[in-house]
Amino acid sequence: MKRLLLAVLLYASVSAFGQDNPNPKAVSAFITLVKQQDKQALADKVIYPLRRQYPLPAVNNKQEFLARYNELFDDSLIYVIAHSDPAKDWASGGWRGISLNRGQVWLDDNGKLIGINYQTKIEAAKRATLIEADKNQINPSLRDYKQPVLAFQTEKFKVRIDDMGSNNFRYTSWPVNVKTIDQPEMVIQDGKFIREGSGGNHYFSFENGAYTYKVEITVIGKEKLPPTLTISKGDETIMIQKAKK
Repeated sequence: MKRLLLAVLLYASVSAFGQDNPNPKAVSAFITLVKQQDKQALADKVIYPLRRQYPLPAVNNKQEFLARYNELFDDSLIYVIAHSDPAKDWASGGWRGISLNRGQVWLDDNGKLIGINYQTKIEAAKRATLIEADKNQINPSLRDYKQPVLAFQTEKFKVRIDDMGSNNFRYTSWPVNVKTIDQPEMVIQDGKFIREGSGGNHYFSFENGAYTYKVEITVIGKEKLPPTLTISKGDETIMIQKAKK
């Protein structure tokens, strides 16, 4: 579950791999830049934002890419990319792009970087620090999660979803004017993660008596839209609210 949220943004199902690389020339050019560690040129070969595993912030532009280069690429990843064979190690994932080693790195069909499903020790340590800070900002009763998955705010609520392990998720919400360090208004355990197709769309579903709380994540192309919270009772939709950007 460690890389769940990052993986669902871009990565293909197992059946999508194994097709021939549609643009080995573009992949070769990317490999050369990594081998040379030409950071400036690589910064021009990225489709931004380059998303990282929550709660790490996305890399939003060239300046951030250059500043965080050592967080993204360590000697191990550089070695794997530099010694990869464009024809043998890179495969088409259909419209999702071109994948190295079944999703470790993703390029679009023009050879631009769109995803890294790999975490360096530097980035892992940074994420651990952010998670510890996150725990200090929420009510003590909520600090037992395995890892945070999502946090957002709608017009009426502050909402977070936490991975509790074993494919179980927890939904927590507060009124929008209440601090997350305070007692939450609602906690729902045993939520489920549901993937919709292979394009990255997915949702979390939580049952609370007769009510269902559904948090949907929609991906259009390479863009991940803000979450949508839908509350329903049976077949009746009670409320739909989109997260504020």
